[in-house]
Amino acid sequence: MSLDYTIELLRKLVAIPTVNPPGKNYREMALFLKDELENIGLDVELIEIPEEYLDKHYPYAPRHKGYPRYIVYARYGKGDPVLHFNCHYDVVPPGKGWKSDPFTLRIEDDKVIGRGTTDMKGGIAALLSAFKKSVEDNMLKHPIEAVFVPDEESGGIGTKYLVEELGFKPKYVLIPEPTSSERLAIGHKGMIRGLIKVIGKQCHASRPWLGINAFEKACIIVSSALPEIRKELGKTKSKYPFIDEGAAYTTLSLGGYAISPVMKDNVVPGEFIFSFDLRVIPETDNKTAYSLIENIFKKHAETQKVKIIIEKLIDIPAAITPPNSPLLEYVKNIATQILQIEPIIFVNTGRYDLVYYRVKGSHAVVYGPGVLGQAHAVNEYNKLSELKKFVKIYTAILENMDKLT
Repeated sequence: MSLDYTIELLRKLVAIPTVNPPGKNYREMALFLKDELENIGLDVELIEIPEEYLDKHYPYAPRHKGYPRYIVYARYGKGDPVLHFNCHYDVVPPGKGWKSDPFTLRIEDDKVIGRGTTDMKGGIAALLSAFKKSVEDNMLKHPIEAVFVPDEESGGIGTKYLVEELGFKPKYVLIPEPTSSERLAIGHKGMIRGLIKVIGKQCHASRPWLGINAFEKACIIVSSALPEIRKELGKTKSKYPFIDEGAAYTTLSLGGYAISPVMKDNVVPGEFIFSFDLRVIPETDNKTAYSLIENIFKKHAETQKVKIIIEKLIDIPAAITPPNSPLLEYVKNIATQILQIEPIIFVNTGRYDLVYYRVKGSHAVVYGPGVLGQAHAVNEYNKLSELKKFVKIYTAILENMDKLT
């Protein structure tokens, strides 16, 4: 199959700005995918996620109000599916600094540029191209199913609902998230994200001695607590394979989001809020890592005589597919035959929806077209060469499932 269909499909996918939060244009995307999959020859159903479920689980609630969520469920063939594919269609906000419209696909030599080209509309385009070729060539001999979910970028709410509420429990799962053709992921670190609130005393900025500046106290607490936290987190190194040396340790990042709720410059802030992002190696459970940072922050807050509140918004454990998994061996062997090099097996620092399947016992791997460092980046791009490779790889995966059954 030429790349023409893949490129045109990716162009249409990028042009639908499925920005999360809050979850814009999800219905338009769901209907587009439904039509495209049905035209290929798959049976398709749209599943709407109840708003009350989102009220409880969406971390940016109530920003989801007025933006319905849909899971696109597609299947081919009768009987139990041999393989289940999971793709997310939401993207993060584009941010500033783009050289062109982030939602208009631009091609420069081997680059395809636009929001979602790497994470992960490129994977969707490659997978649908493989579906199309295998169905047209009458080479898809075993039943398969695929889901296209919203809200992966907010903790995987779509997949969480699919698995935990609808009871999906496939044996084998392939997620076309961006790894590049050279790398194949078997799992990820644990993740806890949330907010830290420092409580002081508000007053007029012209008489600051009457208040307790929560922003200043937060700065002091962070500067004193962070070296101690990082020293403790650096004591345990993971045995699992990571791309970067630093990823083999539990890490803490602060301040991706920071605000004084009063939002006024002539006020001494009585409350200051900043985010935290804790990535936990598989050898350390989330509860232990969270308790460590909580205790240290509270200790340093006490020395400043202020109250500190730490609130978890997302808490997802590490998840690893066994190295002897038949699915891992199957995908790795096909990729090696096509690429003439064996992809490197690794554990990712970022979270995948793989975790929800692993909790239920499914074997899941992540392998998809992308460029390292381009997910969520300004001027995000993928490569035409990557897309072409993965159309071949996914087609071979679909057409040789006798070896997996």
